[in-house]
Amino acid sequence: MERASKIAHVEIIKNPEVQALIDDCELPSPPAAAKLEDLFTTFGAADQSGVSLVIAIDGGCTETYVRQAYPSAQIAFFTFGPLLFKLADLRTLEDQRFIAPEDLQRLKQLERYTLVLPIRGVRRKGELSLSATVRRTIHEFFARNRGNEHDQLLVSLRWFLFRRWAKPADDSLAVEIPSCPSGCGERGITFRYVDPDERLCPNCGAPVYLTDVFRLHERVDEETGGGGIVSYVMTMLEQLVLVHLVYNVLRIKPDLLGQVLFIKDGPLAFFGVVAPLYRPMRDLIGHLMSEHIASKGPRILLAGLEKSGAFVEHAAAISDRIPRGSYAVLGDSYIRRYVVPGGNDGAVYGNNTYYGQKVLFRADSGELYVATVPATSYLAEPAPKDLPHLELILGLIGELRCSMYDNALIPVALANKLVSLSDHPSQRILTTFVRQVGSAR
Repeated sequence: MERASKIAHVEIIKNPEVQALIDDCELPSPPAAAKLEDLFTTFGAADQSGVSLVIAIDGGCTETYVRQAYPSAQIAFFTFGPLLFKLADLRTLEDQRFIAPEDLQRLKQLERYTLVLPIRGVRRKGELSLSATVRRTIHEFFARNRGNEHDQLLVSLRWFLFRRWAKPADDSLAVEIPSCPSGCGERGITFRYVDPDERLCPNCGAPVYLTDVFRLHERVDEETGGGGIVSYVMTMLEQLVLVHLVYNVLRIKPDLLGQVLFIKDGPLAFFGVVAPLYRPMRDLIGHLMSEHIASKGPRILLAGLEKSGAFVEHAAAISDRIPRGSYAVLGDSYIRRYVVPGGNDGAVYGNNTYYGQKVLFRADSGELYVATVPATSYLAEPAPKDLPHLELILGLIGELRCSMYDNALIPVALANKLVSLSDHPSQRILTTFVRQVGSAR
């Protein structure tokens, strides 16, 4: 039976401090029609003949109780990966009256990654804490061999962190762990490219991993658990898989990179404790773009697509005033006034998290999208010319539409369907599986 007061809200409404605070708040409002007319640009038909492949990257996560009774214990299951298909296969489907299952199966070439991460009340054998368990589990996940023995996420991570795409490479570049993850107080533990992936803290002798650069252990509490890192882990892994793909393409067949459109579900950004990874990602994107502009070397076609959030809500609010076949690259002044109000003087929105610029566009077919597309460098007020291949990317996205949900794309919808874990029955089945395995030991 609910015993809360039915008239307590009266005191809140009458409170002058509450009234004053609400009166002092400012809400973002949609721009005037004239402002939007100046903002949007009509895009033409870019040459798509050089692009033959699409790779969509998405992931799913579910948390399950190993034990609900006190003291409770939880584990998180992550499943994610890149889905690849040929544009020719998709275009062939459009010409068929009937689609056979084997035709659709060509669009489902997914490489699946799975990570099982204890997040509360669990520690691995040989570890003294949940934090150490999380750190070791993530390190082992990156060091695991996949396919051939040299295909490790840890290899591409080292290439990424130490900017080994640069010629000549800078061997003096170091990655710093601010303090010993085991909590002994030792400061400034560094890794260089020539160092092993695991070293000992010079003070306490506990292991320190290269993957501690993610600093996820800083958000793990031994009492309340590590549930707060789940979303950071998911977005980080999706984007480091993107790095892994780029690394392998450049290593095996650099010319292939320009034939692939990469699509990530969600914005091109790192948030929370893993946000500093935006720096090497911006450097990598900038290197590829500058190399292509200078010598027609490998180019990268990349977009992050959002399904929810402030920018999606803003796009919906002005959707009736956005003409078909047009786009707008949003700058800091527009974002701060109409989408995310506020901001300090000199602080550019997304400057410490994003490696792409926000773009609103409406396809010729009417679908409305919020995309993040990389620029030559991160700018406060970018212009369309600052985003290489922008109209080519937007034209391809418009071609990939499907009707699974509002403004859906075929590769993102398929990737999500193949890697997402539903509450029913996936979560229940995983819970039963974990408990049976645990009770058998």
